[in-house]
Amino acid sequence: MAIKSNLSTAVRLVRGVIGICVMAFVLFNGDLIDDAFIEILLGIFGLLNLISLVSGWCPVYHLAGINTRKA
Repeated sequence: MAIKSNLSTAVRLVRGVIGICVMAFVLFNGDLIDDAFIEILLGIFGLLNLISLVSGWCPVYHLAGINTRKA
């Protein structure tokens, strides 16, 4: 079963910007975060947004039945 894209181009671009900003913050300003666990969670959040940008698919949207992509 192939995974179908469920993100519109606009949503993908927003996720890309968020992912890049969060990853840049974690990589370059991680010393501002005192807790390593929070830093890792932010890194995972940024990475997942970048994966959604590339793949066009969001597992949370899939579980919730949300589709922003036009047919």
